[in-house]
Amino acid sequence: MTNINSTAQLISEQVFENWAFAWQKLEFDPNPFDFFKNGEQILSGVVFNSRNMSSLLSTTGVSTIKIRFGLNLETKDFEIILFGTDSTGQIMTPYYVPSKKNYYTPDAALGEQGRVPAELIKQWKKNWLVTAGAGEVTSKNFVTPYGFTRGYNYSLKEFIETLFTFRTAPDINVVFVLHEYYGVNYLTTKKVTSTFGVVLHAQNADSSGATLQGDPDAYYDLTAPCPRTC
Repeated sequence: MTNINSTAQLISEQVFENWAFAWQKLEFDPNPFDFFKNGEQILSGVVFNSRNMSSLLSTTGVSTIKIRFGLNLETKDFEIILFGTDSTGQIMTPYYVPSKKNYYTPDAALGEQGRVPAELIKQWKKNWLVTAGAGEVTSKNFVTPYGFTRGYNYSLKEFIETLFTFRTAPDINVVFVLHEYYGVNYLTTKKVTSTFGVVLHAQNADSSGATLQGDPDAYYDLTAPCPRTC
């Protein structure tokens, strides 16, 4: 079973390895990834709380923040794991997991006549909600020219400069998106490429839950995919 510390959302190295290995085994699975839905709800992202983010970014020697994907075989859940490494790739932090997961129902997410509310107005977020809502997410959505995506990497400097613009450390939302584009084989296949990605959204709140200073609609795509940058 996964043991999470009472003061931080952490997992052991063994749990991380188990989840990451289970995820990589899905590369050749032809079936839809139904773990992105919970009944009628669509998994749209996860949240790492400010206390954990302050701890992560304060760790001496960290130069890169890494997000990795996992599959929890006990609960059949898609997992996001976050940790920090130094300039040589050595892991310098524990493995952090989200404090919560965000879900939307298809009707609430898409709104009337297929429109999306303000917080989901970006096309790439709508792409994810539509595709995941239809149960059409497969391993193909995680394949890039570099291979089957295991996660993304962030420069620590960019992470801090773009997200930590609040007076206090923010919660970090990892938002799921689908990038749609004309791939290198489009002229031959006539098929648009649709690739899963994650973008970051900082959101800070005081003890009463009111939003503090900061742009609630500022999303940052600072990632380098693993592979190639594992």
